[in-house]
Amino acid sequence: MEAHPNLNLAFDAKRLFLNKAGLGNYSRWLIRGLLNTCPENQIHLYTTCVTEIEKEYLDENCHIHLPPYLFKSFWRTKSIKKDLLRDKINVYHGLSNELPIGIESTGIKSIVTIHDLIFKQFPEFYNPIDRLIYDRKFKSACKRADKIVAISHFTKKSIVEFYGIAPEKIEVIYIDASERFHQKANLETVDQAKQKFGLEKPYFLNVGAIGGRKNQLRLVEAFAAVCGDIEHDLVLIGRGGKDLEALNELIKSRNLTNRIKHFANINDEDLFHLYHGSYATVYPSLFEGFGIPIIESYRCAKPVLTSRGSSLEEMAGKAALLCNPLDIEEMAQQLIKLSDQKTYLQLVSFIPHQLKAFDPSDLFSKYESLYRFEAK
Repeated sequence: MEAHPNLNLAFDAKRLFLNKAGLGNYSRWLIRGLLNTCPENQIHLYTTCVTEIEKEYLDENCHIHLPPYLFKSFWRTKSIKKDLLRDKINVYHGLSNELPIGIESTGIKSIVTIHDLIFKQFPEFYNPIDRLIYDRKFKSACKRADKIVAISHFTKKSIVEFYGIAPEKIEVIYIDASERFHQKANLETVDQAKQKFGLEKPYFLNVGAIGGRKNQLRLVEAFAAVCGDIEHDLVLIGRGGKDLEALNELIKSRNLTNRIKHFANINDEDLFHLYHGSYATVYPSLFEGFGIPIIESYRCAKPVLTSRGSSLEEMAGKAALLCNPLDIEEMAQQLIKLSDQKTYLQLVSFIPHQLKAFDPSDLFSKYESLYRFEAK
C-alpha cells in the first residue's frame, strides 16, 4: 500500500471554540474525526481565543495558534497569511463560509465550507447590514477558493444559482451526528432522564432555537388540533428566541401547559437520552442547509416528521414523513399518521439504509482525499 506524505492542514477554528451549536458542532465533528482517522497529518487550529474545550485537542498532531497581537479580527481575516506560510501549510480550510483576504496569493490551496445561503432565500430573518456582510463574505470565499464543500446537494444548487459557481468546483460532503450518538444508550439512564424532566407519556421531540424559521408556533398549532386524538406529548428543546413569549402565550391559550414542555438549556448527555426516550422527532423547519436533528434522531433509531423543500427531505429519505411547513392542517394530519404503529414501524425499518449516506468513515475519507488532491 502506497504511503502518503504527511500534510500540514490549517483550519479556521474560531467557531470550534466559541460556538456551542451549528458551525461549532460541525467544526468539532470534523477536527475530531480527522485526528482519529488521519493521524499522520498535522492539524493546525487558528483561533482568536480558546475555551475550556482546549484540553480536548491536546494531541501531538494538533497545534493551536492564537493572534500575536491585540487586533484579533484583523489577524483572522488578513494577516494570518504570514502564520500560514511560517507553519508551511499545504491546505487551509475555512470551516464557516469565509476565507482570509489574499490567501490566493500565498500559493496555499484553500477550501471553504458553505453551510447554507438562508440569508438569500429568507432575507426576512436577517437585518439588512448582516445580509450585506454575509453576501460579500460568502461570494468572495466561493470565488477565491480552490474548492468548495457544500454540506448538501441543495446547498450546492444554491451556490450555483446565486453566485454562478461552476458545479465541478463544489463537492458535497454530508455531516454526521457527533460521536456521542454512535454509542448505545443505557435504558435505565434514559428512564432517569425522562423522570428528571417529568416526562411520563410518549412524546414527540423538537430540537432547535425557538422561533423564526424553526417554525415551532405552527407546530404547536398543529399539535393543538390533534392532541385529543393521540396519547403523545410534545417536548421542545432549544434556547429562547424572539418568538418565545408568543410560544408561551399560545401554549397557555390552547390549554396545553400539561401536554407541551419546553427546556431551554440541557446538556449533551440529557439531549442524547431524551432523543432515545422519545417516540419520534418532529422538525418542520421552514428552511435548512442540512438538518442535523434528523441524523441525531436516526442515530437513536427514531423516525422523523419534517418539511418538504430545502435540504430536509434530502436528509430524511424514506425514514420520515414530510409536510408543507406552512400548512398547519397537513402537519397535524402527519402527526396523526406518525402516531399509527404500522406507519411508525415502516419508517423505523428505513433508518439503517438512510444512515449509510452518513457513514463517518466515508465522510472523513472524502475530506482526506480532497485535501490530498488539493495539496498536489
